[in-house]
Amino acid sequence: MSDDRTGLRLACGKRDADGSLIVDIRVQARSSRLAIGHVENGRLRLRLTAPPVDGKANQQAVKLLAKSFGVAPSRVVLLRGRTSRNKSFRITGAARIPPVMLADETRRDAGKT
Repeated sequence: MSDDRTGLRLACGKRDADGSLIVDIRVQARSSRLAIGHVENGRLRLRLTAPPVDGKANQQAVKLLAKSFGVAPSRVVLLRGRTSRNKSFRITGAARIPPVMLADETRRDAGKT
């Protein structure tokens, strides 16, 4: 998918009409470490240490995405998948895009000078 504003090709996610980023996520709760994983089947994998109880994993996902995209947590909104491992988030005003989200050819081209 191409990000029209920057010309970058995204491996997952898309730009909405208002310029916000819609990112499809696959959550692995109760992981041994907190991290952003690789893109698999069009979804960005998040490894969360929080349990999937009382929304704790969702809260941790929001904080991790906010930090990774350089925005305040209030700019990350869960759209779909409140109780599912597959989720969709809207990220408004992303200051940066994690390299793992870029399509292979974009990452390869970024290394050339």
